[in-house]
Amino acid sequence: MHEQVLGPVSDDRLDRAEANVRDPIRLRATLGRAELSRLVAALQRRLELGRPLTGTLALSAVTAGERAAVDELMGRRTTRGTTLVVNLDALTRLLADAGISPDLESAVQALTGPIVNRQTVAARDAAAWTGAWTHARTLLHEPRLREWLEELIRAGTVKRLCVTPQSALTVLTQLARLAAALPAPGEPLAAFAARLFGDAHALDPGSPLATLAVRAAARLGEVQLEDDAESRRGAWASVGVMCDELSTPALVLNIPAAGSGPLSELLRLAAQHGEPVHVSLRLLLRDPLIAERALRSRTVFICENPTTVALAAARFGARCAPLVCVNGQFATPSLVLLRQLRGAGATLLYHGDFDPGGLVIARRVFAKCGALPWRFGAVDYLSAPKGVPFNGSPGPTPWSPALETAMARERRAVHEEVIFEILAADLVSH
Repeated sequence: MHEQVLGPVSDDRLDRAEANVRDPIRLRATLGRAELSRLVAALQRRLELGRPLTGTLALSAVTAGERAAVDELMGRRTTRGTTLVVNLDALTRLLADAGISPDLESAVQALTGPIVNRQTVAARDAAAWTGAWTHARTLLHEPRLREWLEELIRAGTVKRLCVTPQSALTVLTQLARLAAALPAPGEPLAAFAARLFGDAHALDPGSPLATLAVRAAARLGEVQLEDDAESRRGAWASVGVMCDELSTPALVLNIPAAGSGPLSELLRLAAQHGEPVHVSLRLLLRDPLIAERALRSRTVFICENPTTVALAAARFGARCAPLVCVNGQFATPSLVLLRQLRGAGATLLYHGDFDPGGLVIARRVFAKCGALPWRFGAVDYLSAPKGVPFNGSPGPTPWSPALETAMARERRAVHEEVIFEILAADLVSH
């Protein structure tokens, strides 16, 4: 027989395992041979699955060397075929009678090192996850977050992000602390993270905490979260936390304001002179317009393109009706502004380009801000002078189902600037 250790096993692991066997050297010379490595591996898998090493074990697609080694070990005549059956009870008696090992399990562990029972580990792991969920439910009191947590548990989201129950419990505890601090009073994201967690980058995109935190913010702010920077910015803004608070400001003209805060004063001064002004997310979150009495029952027009605002300011100045421009991209400041205007009691009317891109923006404005169409139906499209052809499908237009049909048939755009004179009549009559 040849003495060969099965696989790389560290000395300390071997010492612990060999303490359970009577003759480790003879064990490695018999069961530890290279030709028996598949047999030992199969025995190891049985132990990992919590199955006893009794009865028989079958190995398929065996080589001639493997068959000869097993037959020699078992003291039997050479057998034939590609499947090899080993009587484990007989193998146990063989090792015990030879004074090598008192049982087969000790022999296998002496060769492979300590074996972990997968069923035991799985049960312990499941209990740990259950404990994490139970504790998280006691921390997240807000009904919307409790419902959201159950959705995360069912979907396995937290497990994928956090990997271990201990990590999940840490993140969910931090998440509960974050939820308790919302809404924030117009606080920058980095400052908010530093105040809560002592790390200004704790909520930067990429970490499990940041991924779950922005989803919690979206749930609390009742906004839809998509996988892009603007959507994340909007989710944080919905609960008063500012990301890039000075970027992509909203363009407005003659928004009425009677309050004493900095935003109200800015709007009031600009309206006195009929001047368009950009409003940052910082101002909107620090001095929100949702309680502005001057907006109650007012009509605020919304356009897609800055040129429309420029033409209205040049034509009417301070006489122009309140006007907001979403500037094509419909960024977070515009979304926050429109929601505040609607919350203050204003009626929002929207017009944009009659092309597939313009309809995408229109659908967002109608769905997210509660706006109504402003000369933006099938009749308005058909009566307008047609521009360049467009590619793609216009998509659904639920506010005017006939509009989708008309645009799909005509397949030509009508840009907002072309019909400014028609829009202008509304802007000056209010």
